Amino acid sequence: MHKIETHPILEVPKRETVTFQFQGKAVVGEKGFTIAAALHQAGFPVHSHSIENRERSLECGIGKCGACEMLVDGQIKRICITPVDGVGEVKEIPHEYTPNVKSPNKEHSTKIYKTTVAIVGAGPAGLAAREALLQHNVENIVIDNNSTIGGQFNMQTHQFFFFEKEKKFGGMRGFDIAKTLAGDSHEGIFLDSTVWDILEGKRIAIKNVKTEEIYYVEADYLVVASGAVPFMPTFENDDLPGVYTAAVVQKMMNQEFTLLGKNVLTVGAGNIGYLTSYQLMQAGANVKAIIEAMPREGGFPVQANRVRRLGIPIMLNKILIKAIPNENRDGIKGAIIADCENFKAIPGTEQLVEGLDAINICTGLVPDDQLLIKGNEIFGRHCYGAGDAIRIGEGTSAVLRGKQAAYDIIQEMGVRCSYDSYLAISKEYIDSQQHPFRVREEPYHPTAERMAKKPFVKIDCLYGFACNPCEFACPHGAITKTSTSTVPHIDFDKCIGCMDCVYQCPGLAIFGYHLAKDWLFLPIEYEVKEGAEVFLVDNNGNKLGEGVVEKILRKPNKTNIARVKSNTLHGEELTNVRGFIVKENYPSPVQLSKASYKPEEKTYVCHCDDVSMDEILETIGDRKFISTDEIKHTTRLGMGACRGKRCIKRLKTALIPKGIQIVGDATPRGPLSNQVSMGELFPKTTNPTYVTGINGKRATIVKVKSLIAGGGIAGSALFRYMAEAGMQPVLLNFGRGASWRNIAGGRTAFSLPEIADIASKSHDIFKELNNLSDIDYRPINYVNFAHDEATYKALEASRAWSNAYMVEPKDFQKEISPFFNKNLSTYQAALITKDCWQATPGKTVDLLRKIGLAKGGTVKEDCELISVHKEGNKYVALVRDHDKTYIEYHADEFVNALGPTGEKYARMLGHELGIYPVKHQAFITRRLPWMGVNGDPLGMLIDRRKYKGFVAVYGQQLAETGQIIGCASPATDPQEAEKNLKINSQEFIEIASEVFAGWIPELSSVGFQAVWAGYYVEPRMFVDPAHGLFLGLRGQGFMLGMQLAKMYVDTLTGKPVPEYFKRLALEGDGLPERAFK
Repeated sequence: MHKIETHPILEVPKRETVTFQFQGKAVVGEKGFTIAAALHQAGFPVHSHSIENRERSLECGIGKCGACEMLVDGQIKRICITPVDGVGEVKEIPHEYTPNVKSPNKEHSTKIYKTTVAIVGAGPAGLAAREALLQHNVENIVIDNNSTIGGQFNMQTHQFFFFEKEKKFGGMRGFDIAKTLAGDSHEGIFLDSTVWDILEGKRIAIKNVKTEEIYYVEADYLVVASGAVPFMPTFENDDLPGVYTAAVVQKMMNQEFTLLGKNVLTVGAGNIGYLTSYQLMQAGANVKAIIEAMPREGGFPVQANRVRRLGIPIMLNKILIKAIPNENRDGIKGAIIADCENFKAIPGTEQLVEGLDAINICTGLVPDDQLLIKGNEIFGRHCYGAGDAIRIGEGTSAVLRGKQAAYDIIQEMGVRCSYDSYLAISKEYIDSQQHPFRVREEPYHPTAERMAKKPFVKIDCLYGFACNPCEFACPHGAITKTSTSTVPHIDFDKCIGCMDCVYQCPGLAIFGYHLAKDWLFLPIEYEVKEGAEVFLVDNNGNKLGEGVVEKILRKPNKTNIARVKSNTLHGEELTNVRGFIVKENYPSPVQLSKASYKPEEKTYVCHCDDVSMDEILETIGDRKFISTDEIKHTTRLGMGACRGKRCIKRLKTALIPKGIQIVGDATPRGPLSNQVSMGELFPKTTNPTYVTGINGKRATIVKVKSLIAGGGIAGSALFRYMAEAGMQPVLLNFGRGASWRNIAGGRTAFSLPEIADIASKSHDIFKELNNLSDIDYRPINYVNFAHDEATYKALEASRAWSNAYMVEPKDFQKEISPFFNKNLSTYQAALITKDCWQATPGKTVDLLRKIGLAKGGTVKEDCELISVHKEGNKYVALVRDHDKTYIEYHADEFVNALGPTGEKYARMLGHELGIYPVKHQAFITRRLPWMGVNGDPLGMLIDRRKYKGFVAVYGQQLAETGQIIGCASPATDPQEAEKNLKINSQEFIEIASEVFAGWIPELSSVGFQAVWAGYYVEPRMFVDPAHGLFLGLRGQGFMLGMQLAKMYVDTLTGKPVPEYFKRLALEGDGLPERAFK
């Protein structure tokens, strides 16, 4: 392990040192750098010993696994992301480690941030989304577990490929792009913060890994731009210190200035392998070779060329089968590779590579999509993936996908934006996904006359892909690139040989020539002394001639230009040269010796729990497929700290050659879910603090006399009566709840006389309202069918307090409908109840509000209640209005009339009600002629059988339109609790068809014009002025709500109410209607 003191691209900072103890020895680190860097620089690469006592080191390097967990001043921390600042002692976690007691801080108020869009990941995709959202004034919060913005860009020292209409990022280095992505203001970017879960209610759970604060973000939309994790294939000793993924190598090298090895074997000939090998060379390492199991190279050819020009061989059809440990097993000393076909080693072709101290695994990335999977479940269509979290790609792709996701949200919200801009970004994103394909066999070449005349450049970019910084680099307009599928074209008449394009090409693929002076102008990103003698090489590192470095032309972007004088090549021969290697540094061919190979140690697929391949194969037996869950629960693979992020993919890949398939994926987990302690999650005794206005408007405070949350029939009736009582209510309405979905009927037929009394008085209020304005009120009959003796008796008993009479089946056509099925033998009798009614719910609610408005009330439409709590004898309610701004209401009286969502807000005030919304489905037909007796509309028919999953099927004919409207109550309420209202069930459609067509056979030819659903709130009513509750009306709000509201306000104003009203309070029984619910 080595500390990098100088670097050709990066500025190596000198920082204050910190000394801490490790295994009784003093270790010196630098402030701001991680514990992992300090330990490696001090020669301590082993951070833990596994269950089977194997030495372990860094595995992901970015805090997403758990391999580097150690005791830091007595607390378990991941040292790859934990700085040395203030650290006193670091220890390995003993196998018998007993955790200490952590006293919960119950008085600390938990912060809950409210925003429109939450973005997980402050890398290129996440920050690009943020930029586009802010441009359209959409508030957002970005959450990232790193201490700086930029994500993976911070580890990249190379210039990036970008295809742009206007130059912005193209040609910039990754760490420089990272600095510019967020603009001047970083407000709303929460760093050192890891999302450890996504909870119900679109609540994102976060831990600040520096301060250890637990807080939450609630948002309407979620963008997951969590990047990727490195993939490591399985091979013998793949868990040894010295075997590192590219992410670890880059993080330690380019951010922590720690070189993990001097003599390195790179595995994987793709862009990551090329770039990390080049960067290793820049940092002072010797890359012996790059091996690749495929018969061809991957990635961009220009990236491959840059490492070949250094003399690094790329060996195809080679696979790594073993890392050879050193004597102390705290590092490696070599590797065994073999020829391969279809990723299978060919026995007898094994070769030994000696003299290694590190293996750089560059076998690809796997999307870190755990939070995306969870987000899709909780946010649904309002969850978007961006960047590597959905598809591994280049920086261009990540930025464009981030912007595209932002535009998707902007359009979903209805915010005005340029659709042409959205289409352009979408096209650029698709174009950026193109794999390079060859357009030309040779670079554009000037004529012999032009070559002799003045300096010129050749662009060795023969493949079309998304990159065009060279076009912006030329001050004379000599270079053009029309699309991502073309290559740069040079107009040699315009080119003057200024060489500006040479140092601005991200692929180092532009080379300058001055034949008259035997000069070469070659891009260089490492230190070379002027006067150095060099070999001139082609793109494969083959020697073509010799020369001397006359001058290093230093450039601001640190891609310098070496002016090399050729000693042996002249004239047009010079144009074959693409680079040089200092003679004294010219690498010797990699030495491979024949080796015999027999596995000596287990291959561990899961490093968290030491699950070996042998153990897994024994579990699978002769099966050809097995589920992920069975593997997990029989072997514990995937049940460690990384939660299967690494090992599930490793196992799936390793079993492919064996013809075995792993079915399914691991349950998605947050990246730090195992490091959030119970003590940190202990319930608080103080109210949470809601924080609004992050890069948006702050909440304004409004004082009111009374506040009603919920604008259905109950809330609107309260609004009327409180306004008439001079209480100046403010009504908050959000969405359209059950009151707008009911089937418009009211009855006085109940098994409890108290409820029948409430219904009767509500009926009087309906009549009163209809005298004020037409609400389509009409008296109707309710028809309750008795299918058995018990039902008959209950119906007969209710006649004591209702205006009703019993009829026999022979009179059904006379008393119910002339169309009634005379062959139906299901029922013994029917109770026909008078004094029932129908009215249009929407007109009723609107009239109640108009009365309230006329009496001094205020209605706030599309206003969502966020939170409510008490401060002394006042209520404080946080509300988000139609314009997405926040209002903090301070009220003397608060009423929770929120129906299906009321339980959530009741809990905020300390009331555990146990109520829940139960889905009830409904239908309506086309317009029909009136089908009741005497040419009237059909009354409300009710079948109370427990039949095919339902306990009631009921419906009536609307007098206004003639449409049949019906509903059904589920037999088991909990089964339908909180079910999606937008999804219809076949069972409901079939039961409604069977019962209604059974009653009226003519309906068998009538279709449903619409099917929908609403919630009944069960299991009991809470109407309690002392506690501000008006909830749980059990689907009877339309028929009972207005009288209940009147009694509620009468209680507040000291007027007398019936004695039974007390039974609706918290302490009462809720007037439990059973028979005729």
